[in-house]
Amino acid sequence: MTVSLIMNTVGGLGLFIYGIQKMADGLQKIAGDRMRKMLEILTTKPWRGAMVGAGATALVQSSSAITVMLVGFVNAGLMNLQQAIGVIMGANIGTTITAQMIAFHIDRYALPAIGIGFAITFFSKRKLYKFIGETILGFGLLFFGLSLMKDAIDPLKQSPALVDFLSIFGQKPILGVLAGMLVTAIIQSSSATMGLVIASATAGILTINTAIPIVLGAEIGTCITAMLASIGTSLAARRSAVAHLMFNVTGAAIFLIILPLFTKFATFTSSNIARQIANAQTSLNIMCTLMGLPLIGLVAKAVTFLVPGEEIIVERGPIYLDPHITGTPSIALGQATKELARMARLTIEMLDYDKEFIFNPKNKSKKHVEQREEAVDNLAAKITKYLTKISQNSMSPEQSKKLTILMHVVNDVERAGDHAENIMKIIDEKNNERIIFSKSAEKELDKLFYDVKTMYGNIIEAFEGDDIETTKKYQKLEKKIDKIAREAHLRHIKRLKEGVCLSAAGILFLDIINNLERIGDLANNLGYATRGEITKL
Repeated sequence: MTVSLIMNTVGGLGLFIYGIQKMADGLQKIAGDRMRKMLEILTTKPWRGAMVGAGATALVQSSSAITVMLVGFVNAGLMNLQQAIGVIMGANIGTTITAQMIAFHIDRYALPAIGIGFAITFFSKRKLYKFIGETILGFGLLFFGLSLMKDAIDPLKQSPALVDFLSIFGQKPILGVLAGMLVTAIIQSSSATMGLVIASATAGILTINTAIPIVLGAEIGTCITAMLASIGTSLAARRSAVAHLMFNVTGAAIFLIILPLFTKFATFTSSNIARQIANAQTSLNIMCTLMGLPLIGLVAKAVTFLVPGEEIIVERGPIYLDPHITGTPSIALGQATKELARMARLTIEMLDYDKEFIFNPKNKSKKHVEQREEAVDNLAAKITKYLTKISQNSMSPEQSKKLTILMHVVNDVERAGDHAENIMKIIDEKNNERIIFSKSAEKELDKLFYDVKTMYGNIIEAFEGDDIETTKKYQKLEKKIDKIAREAHLRHIKRLKEGVCLSAAGILFLDIINNLERIGDLANNLGYATRGEITKL
């Protein structure tokens, strides 16, 4: 009997968790892009962020998915710390929808949902229908797993020893909190823990007094996913994960202090214990969010104190593009030139981080390059749209020519960013495969990086200042860069013949050289643009 009980409980829990993941995957695929845009755009005010967080989490059925996504957004510079905290507070409310669904006892529809979901997924050709089928299938598996757990756990209510053991959670609530934390941290789903708690309570094993401390612990344990996701990310992303943990720990501690009063409140909400537990979780998170929203500034300061350091913020959006002046092309084109120069400087920073990564593989240059590449791509789209809007106005021949040149520059600078990202990927492969460049190869790369950056950086300054003489001076470096690249190729072949360099290292070395040479060519294009000429390459 014991073996059967364990197998059915574990199997039911496995189906329950898999069902949650399946349903979340389907919902995220249906609404993923819209949800990302919603999180990015609609979180400017704390209360709005909380509403978005609650809605998005209810939609995808996973607060962990939302908090992990938030960590990614903050890491990419799409969202600041205070915005993320507001969404985290709301996400805690949204995740309670699973417990509310469980409390409605709709597990009788589990098998039909599995059949319908499978049929839609299997026979549909369109992706949207497949995603809908996947969601229904996950819904069915979730409740079928819950049903198995209930049936498996039911005989345990006849065990006085187990009932006596679990009653300790009512007498010593802190043990219940620790149990909830541990279970949720292991299975990485507070919804799954709530499923276990409600199944146990429905079977008569847990009382409301023993269940609520476990619920409080689950609120803390669910933070483990975001904490794991924040490892190796930016300082702001790590602070977001810590804010999630701090908010949930504080909320659990407050309600642990007023536990008798809170338990009485839960019992007043319904006569059904499953509904009482679900209502306790929902009301807990709503009250914590209402208390926390006015204090977001203080929470952000506390997290900054707990996770010290200075974060380099990459401004992803445009700074100089004013939509109100597009009707005045002479001014608007000047602003677009400034924004393009800022965009180009981001690619210079990418080159700096590339170089650091070659000579110091343990630093965190990779994420800095990725952040700037995303910013460059975003700026390219925004500047192109801005220039297109300017083009709809009446312009002089000189202004029309300037606009055409700037359109070419946007493309060239974006390509320079792509090449800088390519270099980072090559270096990452080198480091992962533990491939070592010879000292002479490293010296050649160091020299080429220096010359490319010198040429590109000075031409950017000349472009912004419309300095044609400086442009001509540094365009001369393009031939020098080509010569250095050619000579590096020849010396590499010689090293291969002499056995000084491995072929695997050689391939990566040449790839870096080629990308640097292309950045030099694109810098030369920027020089022609400064001189009022259309791109040559």
